[in-house]
Amino acid sequence: MGNYYVALFARRAVGFLMVLFVLSLMIFVLARIVPGDPARMALGPSATQEQVDQLRQRMGLDEPLITQYVSYVGHAVTGDLGRSIVSDREVSADIATFLPATLELVIVTIVIIFAVAVPLGVLTARYRNSWIDNSGRFFSLIGVTIPSFLFAVTLQIIAADHFPSWPTLGRVDFQLGAPAGPTGFLLVDSLLSGRPDVFLSALQHLVFPALALAMAGIGQITRITRSAMIDHQRRDHVLTLKSFGVPDRVIVFRYLLKLSSIAPLTIMGLEFASLIGNAFVVEMVFSWGGFASYGLDAILQKDLNAVMAVVLVSGIFFIAANLVIDLIISILDPRLRFKEAR
Repeated sequence: MGNYYVALFARRAVGFLMVLFVLSLMIFVLARIVPGDPARMALGPSATQEQVDQLRQRMGLDEPLITQYVSYVGHAVTGDLGRSIVSDREVSADIATFLPATLELVIVTIVIIFAVAVPLGVLTARYRNSWIDNSGRFFSLIGVTIPSFLFAVTLQIIAADHFPSWPTLGRVDFQLGAPAGPTGFLLVDSLLSGRPDVFLSALQHLVFPALALAMAGIGQITRITRSAMIDHQRRDHVLTLKSFGVPDRVIVFRYLLKLSSIAPLTIMGLEFASLIGNAFVVEMVFSWGGFASYGLDAILQKDLNAVMAVVLVSGIFFIAANLVIDLIISILDPRLRFKEAR
């Protein structure tokens, strides 16, 4: 069994590296074929040609394409993603500053999705066509159809009318400050530094942005969990368990939920990866200042190195999420192991 997982991880890791190579090549090619001179777009129309030529030389744009790509990959492997034209800092330093904020928000969002959607999907499947099922399906439909920015604005209005003391902007009260820590996650760093007041403030600031981001995922995972549960309820092994008098509670939580969790886990992994780069609207509404809004600013400011880095990091999260989900599914579904053995 151990050899199976080692071989599976090795195959997935090789695929990870191949996809990462293709991703880096696509990012590089797309950045170079976009109409316009990146140096000119970054400096603006008022810059002199001498300034543009100097920036092109500094960015390595005057080198042959193959030389530029080899240099790009070589520097990226060592963590050197170039220098941001806008912030005049290393892009890797910018990402290290902004990425933890988005990761913390997305992780809390995924926890909310899992805690709400999976039990709701199980309930709606178990009490199919009842008022519980109809209410859950209506709630999930709202989550799927209404965009997250509308939820964000609605939560802002609700907070202003009914919870005026509840924080809705930023990551922590500015009077408290953010403690310096190794992770960049305020919840973790505040505990490590012995600051329960910062932890409570950071947790309060997380509630509304995470809820706004979670609504779409809750609706989607609820629907998928419900469909998977209903589908597996008709399988022969479940009917056999019922005929033997096994209690419904045992069937649902010991057998059905495990088999029905494969599709929701797959979607949840992709949801986690997509939120890393797609949370910019919610971040803007709540002044979160994370990685997604940093990527949007880089696009608007035509900061080539920052844009390439944001796309690369987002792609790495997608690839890594698929790798982790594949490993988890292989553990949950023994049929995959038997199929590989054949």
